Amino acid sequence: MNKSQKILICGFPHCGTSILKSIIGHIEDVEEICNEIQVITKNSGKKFILCKFPFTNDKFFGEKYKDYIKIFIIRNPLFVFSSLNKRYNYSIPNNHNFDCYINTLTKFIKYKNNPKKNIYTIKYEDLFENNYEEFKKILNDIGFQYDYSIFDNSKYTNSIISGTKLVDKKPQNNNHGVYRTWQINQPFISNNDISKIDLNEIQIEKIVNNQYILQIYPDIKSAF
Repeated sequence: MNKSQKILICGFPHCGTSILKSIIGHIEDVEEICNEIQVITKNSGKKFILCKFPFTNDKFFGEKYKDYIKIFIIRNPLFVFSSLNKRYNYSIPNNHNFDCYINTLTKFIKYKNNPKKNIYTIKYEDLFENNYEEFKKILNDIGFQYDYSIFDNSKYTNSIISGTKLVDKKPQNNNHGVYRTWQINQPFISNNDISKIDLNEIQIEKIVNNQYILQIYPDIKSAF
């Protein structure tokens, strides 16, 4: 059996790692690992084997991961932290805080500005633009064989946590596993709706004036 090409999707919590993995997992020659992991230890009968981890560790770009394709996704922090506020009732854990986001964003900027082989950077917002143009560039460059149906979630049942069943009606956000499972089975469209921005003044001040955020989202102040 030939060795499967390993693919790791990483980013920051609530930036789209789950939906990105789900869509790529629709491709016939991809084995998608359901639960979040950092290291792929199994081989597959398929050409590619895919996992995701919601954080981006420095080691992902080191020797241990030299045989992995890395897809690194980031999202507009107005929506990241609005979503985190909702999930954690404004008590965001330390490893999800603003400084951690900025640390991740500086890595993203590094690899966006200095591209390396088998490291792909994409903004969540660009997944959907112009008929998925930027997303399809990555898929094509990696060498996936696919058709347009992979973008139609109605044809698939996506999973993120083993044993968590998809429910018909939108669940409560605090039932996180069930909610995330429901969420990644909705139509593949951007959820960056300005009506969903729910931040306190301190958060807004930090976000719209940060030099790194302004590099990637120069128009971010226009939301207010």
